[in-house]
Amino acid sequence: MNRRVGIVSLAALGPLLLCGATAPVKCDEHIGPSTGEVVGVTVGVVAAVVVGTVVLIEVNKSHHTIKGCVTSGPDGLEVHNEKDNRTYALTGVTANVKPGDIIQVRGSKEKKEKDNAGNQDFKIAKMSRDYGPCTAAAAPAPAANPGAL
Repeated sequence: MNRRVGIVSLAALGPLLLCGATAPVKCDEHIGPSTGEVVGVTVGVVAAVVVGTVVLIEVNKSHHTIKGCVTSGPDGLEVHNEKDNRTYALTGVTANVKPGDIIQVRGSKEKKEKDNAGNQDFKIAKMSRDYGPCTAAAAPAPAANPGAL
């Protein structure tokens, strides 16, 4: 929300900053652009770079990357994300996704959609990498029986 307010404020104040570039010219001859023109162009270029950067960040932020082990669940393929320790139901481009592999995929989290197990849906846009088969979790050591000696 604050980012949008900043963008709107910049768009509204930009023309006010640029209107100072039309200052009256002195009577003496001057070759080249005036100081006002240089300031106006500089402010315009900086504003374009800032708006371009904000747009790129917003577009890039809308896609997420998750990495984890793929399993076959009751509603189809699922992946357990290593970063947030959550399980996602996979939708979208799942042709190259195989159960038992560790994968990294790029896509978007579907906020309102969940499968029957309550897992959030993750719509795959692109398979980034296949790391091979999942490694088996180490089995816990058996507890010592305090009664047996």
